[in-house]
Amino acid sequence: MRTGKHISKKPLVSIITIVLNDESDIRQTMDSVLQQSYEFVEYIVIDGGSKDGTVSILEEYDSQLTFWQSTADSGISDAFNKGIQRARGEIIGLINAGDWYEANTVECVVDAFLADREVAVVCGALQFWKGLQQEYICSSVPELLEREMSVTHPTCFVLTDLYKRFGMFSNDYKLAMDYELLLRFKCKGAIFVSLDNVLANMQHDGISEENWKNALRETHRARTELLGNSFFSTIWYYYFLTLKRGVRIVMEKLHLDGLLHFYRSRLALVKKIKL
Repeated sequence: MRTGKHISKKPLVSIITIVLNDESDIRQTMDSVLQQSYEFVEYIVIDGGSKDGTVSILEEYDSQLTFWQSTADSGISDAFNKGIQRARGEIIGLINAGDWYEANTVECVVDAFLADREVAVVCGALQFWKGLQQEYICSSVPELLEREMSVTHPTCFVLTDLYKRFGMFSNDYKLAMDYELLLRFKCKGAIFVSLDNVLANMQHDGISEENWKNALRETHRARTELLGNSFFSTIWYYYFLTLKRGVRIVMEKLHLDGLLHFYRSRLALVKKIKL
C-alpha cells in the first residue's frame, strides 16, 4: 500500500503512554522514552485518573513531557485515542506503563521507515522478564496476523497517516483492541516490516482465565468482521485456539517447563526463544 505521503528525513516521533495507578513502574517506562538515542521525540502520557502516587510522578516529570493529563476515560481504547489525537509526529509508538523501550528503539524504527517508503508499520521483538530475570524473546510475524495476534504491540510504530485514513482504536473492544486495529490496517493493505531487534520489554505476569477467554472471543470477533468467509474466522478455528491456549496455561500452572519450552520454541505459530 502506498502511504501517499513521504516522511521527512528526521521525522518527529510521538510516543504515547497510558497509565492507571502504576506508581511502581511508570518511572522506568518514562525514562526509557526520555533517554532515547533519537532526538526528535515528543512524549505524551494519558493517565486515567490515578488515585495512587502516579500523578505526583507525572508532575515531577512535567518539564520533560510534551503533554500529559489525568482524567477518567472509558477504557484502554479511549485512552489510546486521546493520545493519538494529541500527537503531532509523523510516526506514533505506544508503550504502556510497566513496559519499556531499548535505548535505540526509536532510532532503529526511523531507519526502517526511511529505508522503505512503502512501509506503514514497523514492529520487532519483545523481551519478556520475570522480575530481574530474562525469560524469553518473542518475535513479531505480521504474515500470521490473520491467524492470531502475531505482532508484539509494544514494539509497534505506525505512520500517523494510517490512523487518519483507517481510524483509531475501536471502543467496542476491551481486550483485543490492538489486534483488531492491526488486522484492520493489514486488511486495508498496510505494509508491515518486522525487525529482528528487541525493541521493547515487558514483565511476564500472566493473564487471568477470564481475561484470556474474553480476549480470544474478541480476536474471533475481529476476524469475523474483517476476514469475511476465511477459515480463520470460523467457529472451528476459534475452538482450536481456545484449546491451544488452555493447554498452554495448564502447562504453566503445573510448571511443566520442559514441555512449555518445547511448545513455545517448536509448536507455537510465533516462536518464543528461551534465554
